[in-house]
Amino acid sequence: MGLLTPAFLAGLAALVVPILVHLTHRPRSDTIAFPSLMFLQRIPYRSVRRQSLRHWLLFALRSAAFALLALAFARPFFGTSSRAATVTAGARARVIVLDRSFSMQYHDHWKKGVEAARRKLAELGGQDTASLVLFDRTPESTGEPTTDRARLLAALDAARPGFGVTRYAPALRLAQETLEASPLARREIVLISDFQKVGWEGGDDVRLPSSTTLTWVDLSEKGASNVAITGVDLERDYVGGRERVIPAARLVSKGPRPVSDLEVTLEVDGRPVRQQRVSLGPNTSATVLFDAFPLPPAAARATVRAAGDSLATDDAFHFVLAPGGDVPVLIVEAGPSRDRSLYLRRALAIGHRPRFRVETREAARLSADDLAARPVVVLDEAAPPSGATGRRLRELVQDGGGLFVVLGEQAAATSWQGEAAGLLPGAFGPAVDRSSDWGGTLAAVDYAHAVFEVFRGPHGGDFSTARFFRYRPLAATEGVLARFDDGGVALAEKTVGKGHVLVWTSTLDASWNDLPLQPVFLPFLHRLVQHAAGHVEAPPWHTVGEALDLSSDKALRLADAVVIGPSGEKSRLAAGSKGLELTAPGFYEVRSLETSAPVQLAAVNVDPAESDLAALDPEELAGTLTRAGHEAAARRTEPAPTTEEHEGRQALWRGVLMAAFVLLAAETVLSNRLSARAGAK
Repeated sequence: MGLLTPAFLAGLAALVVPILVHLTHRPRSDTIAFPSLMFLQRIPYRSVRRQSLRHWLLFALRSAAFALLALAFARPFFGTSSRAATVTAGARARVIVLDRSFSMQYHDHWKKGVEAARRKLAELGGQDTASLVLFDRTPESTGEPTTDRARLLAALDAARPGFGVTRYAPALRLAQETLEASPLARREIVLISDFQKVGWEGGDDVRLPSSTTLTWVDLSEKGASNVAITGVDLERDYVGGRERVIPAARLVSKGPRPVSDLEVTLEVDGRPVRQQRVSLGPNTSATVLFDAFPLPPAAARATVRAAGDSLATDDAFHFVLAPGGDVPVLIVEAGPSRDRSLYLRRALAIGHRPRFRVETREAARLSADDLAARPVVVLDEAAPPSGATGRRLRELVQDGGGLFVVLGEQAAATSWQGEAAGLLPGAFGPAVDRSSDWGGTLAAVDYAHAVFEVFRGPHGGDFSTARFFRYRPLAATEGVLARFDDGGVALAEKTVGKGHVLVWTSTLDASWNDLPLQPVFLPFLHRLVQHAAGHVEAPPWHTVGEALDLSSDKALRLADAVVIGPSGEKSRLAAGSKGLELTAPGFYEVRSLETSAPVQLAAVNVDPAESDLAALDPEELAGTLTRAGHEAAARRTEPAPTTEEHEGRQALWRGVLMAAFVLLAAETVLSNRLSARAGAK
């Protein structure tokens, strides 16, 4: 038996009251009428007889009443250790599988889960063994089952809910493997979880043998509601030459309860800059649009926060606001006429993620200074530069820049000689005319390449509808990304140093083909120029469980670095490290020990799928685990109440209090009778 408020047992000190009542002598004097007291001397009455208990039953009733009153206020209840999981004789091996995903932070689920695990350990006998498995996306075990309860309780005390998503299958596999290594015949798995639907996929191939008993503790709540921020869209524009951002946060309400007038705040570097209010109905979503504001000059930490609820982890969404991201592009034209690059310039002008900053130069007026800070140079039917300008172009490519060569009508093979020829993936010749057969088509495209992967899906785009009436043959044997229906090369790539050279064998206007009139032209050009520039848009945020790619950071290859985590903890990162595991929501900052300047800033958020608290039926999960040819493993549901809930369901204090009142009533009747009997004497 346990007590909810054992401090009230101090009320047992009130038992001294009936003792004092019974042991204190109170002499009674009878009034005797006497005509005159003037001749009498007053003598004080003294009692010399020692007091003792005379009415033991009355004393017992009074003492018992006070004791029951103290016990009633202490709120007694009986524990559940007497309810054994099974009545089969013999020692058993039990694996307690406790969910530590971030949804267990909802309300008091984690507290209930730990208490349930403690009860399951307390049920075991001296010869029984147990092991603890904590799980979210990946499970973690205390090892093979042991009789050392202290070690298991210490592991349970040290356990904390994490930020990963729920995945039942890996944890159950690990529990089964742990039991299979036990020599005991009786084997049990106790699954303690809020049983989120997102944690179980119907295709998970997990089957428990008939020798394993499955028991579960369901921590889910009917009617659980949660509001989560699942993402932020960042639209950018330019006003007065300055880049601005327009954030829009996506909020989702899961559960049957509506949310009214919810406050949503946008913070930049810890300072609130915008605020909105929104209302959401049950199981609905909404978008909160903030007013535009200028981007900070350097990468900044930004967070959208909603007013807290019972699951605070997903009430904040972190992201990085970084300026720039533009891709400078220099288009070199063959002559003074700009009509040929019209389609190219207008297509790149539409780009906004990233934005292309396009400038044009005539080939005859191109200088080495024009190539400074240019990640991409487009030779639109223009001859390669010579002299110092040509050397600067080759250096640009070798250092990681991009060169896009368009072999259109004005391109001449004689101008690509010497070192310039080494930039091309092969020699090219006079144009092939396909006008007589209504033009050729693109018959083979490498959709695995970065340029074409965006078109891989069923509705990604169709290149086969474009007709090519003229194109140049290119003698490329490697790096071919697209071919015409006659086998001719349409697009080829060559790696030069750290950079890329891409060659297009037709025009980028409507003179030799109608590709500029096709829907795929715009995204195709954008992807091609991005790839040539080596531009990879840094994601504004990551998800817990991902790895931060550090392979491209030159500063980290030069010296060791330090990582500052979301809670401010610091750790060393060895030189040459290629990645960093992201385990908690917030901001990670990588700093070089040599320069102390930030190398990389990453924002991390929890997986929004875990914010959906909808629960599956444990019976359904158990049925899946024990079917498919195996005998059904024994299983039993059991609530996981807190101490307060467990005591509230029994309510023994009411009966104890009623018994105290009955005793007090009996004491009153008995006391009156004894008083009347003493008066009669």
